Amino acid sequence: MQLETYISDLLYRYECVTVPEFGAFLTHRVTATIDDSNNTFYPPKKVVSFNGQIKKNDGLLAHYVADVEKIPFEIAVQNIETCVKGLKD
Repeated sequence: MQLETYISDLLYRYECVTVPEFGAFLTHRVTATIDDSNNTFYPPKKVVSFNGQIKKNDGLLAHYVADVEKIPFEIAVQNIETCVKGLKD
């Protein structure tokens, strides 16, 4: 399972994606800026941060995985748990 791809897909649409028992990836938008001293334009962007204290499963990631992989929600949750165990090891 490509967990990082699913997280990336969801961060494109949402501001928070929680990986159960691992942590949450949070985004916030940064507006476009102009640096007059260098005549440089910086386009708008999203900045990603990680909070390891948010660990409760909100179901967003599991529902997305279940939908994309065409598997039951419970199996998606188990697959995510397996991936998280691998990340922690």
